[in-house]
Amino acid sequence: MRTETKESPINIRAKASQKELIDIAAHLLSKSRTDFILEAACSKAEDVLLDQRLFLIDDEQINAFNHAIETSFDSNEKIQALLSRKSLWEK
Repeated sequence: MRTETKESPINIRAKASQKELIDIAAHLLSKSRTDFILEAACSKAEDVLLDQRLFLIDDEQINAFNHAIETSFDSNEKIQALLSRKSLWEK
């Protein structure tokens, strides 16, 4: 396993209240402020990139997709069981 070396500094300005909030959260996770901020920023960056993916499909694939989402689930017992089940937070 290869470890990356720290090469590029990232400088940010924050309000004292923001810094304190970050420091408290980082301390609770036994992380440094830098590690906490980098992990949070990278996680958010990955989420943004995953949400912005472009899917290229042909006409046959889009027709199959449209058919799948337009098809009634009434006859599918497993789907009906899933849809009728309460969420964990509703119990």
